[in-house]
Amino acid sequence: MRASRSVTLALIVVSAQAALACDADAFAIFRCEAASGRKFIELCSSSPPARDGFLAYRFGALDPDGREQRTELSFPQQRRGSLARFYAATYEHDGAYVQSIRFATATHSYTVFTRARKSRDEDAGVEVRDLATGKKATVHCSERPRFYIFDLKGLLACDAETPIGKACIR
Repeated sequence: MRASRSVTLALIVVSAQAALACDADAFAIFRCEAASGRKFIELCSSSPPARDGFLAYRFGALDPDGREQRTELSFPQQRRGSLARFYAATYEHDGAYVQSIRFATATHSYTVFTRARKSRDEDAGVEVRDLATGKKATVHCSERPRFYIFDLKGLLACDAETPIGKACIR
């Protein structure tokens, strides 16, 4: 009885993870539930990440069971050449260690990030900046996500728009 319960729980966990927006041939570089489990934020990469691979951002709504209900924003529309549309950095600022991947559309800049101070996790999520007004809004993760940013080292350009100036994945 105990073994079958373990198998059932494992299947539930796998099903919940697979239900989010990354395609079956992709790897989630970053994934979290946000807004108390009503939204999701994902960065999906080719598996394994490679120079001829891709990177995509997905944001959307979850249903009450935690499965993808709809994708509200998908960037970019084409996989081909998508790595050139993202910028990545790891750096320290105001005593916090930050990992971030940024991209921009015609109207907004999006920065997916995690922040930690010493051994304590601070926060994670996506910051959205309106390019016309400079106004910012942040959607915070409901839990601390794993961020496999180092898998993209050498594949993404350094980010010149961090608070410390140009920074790369180091």
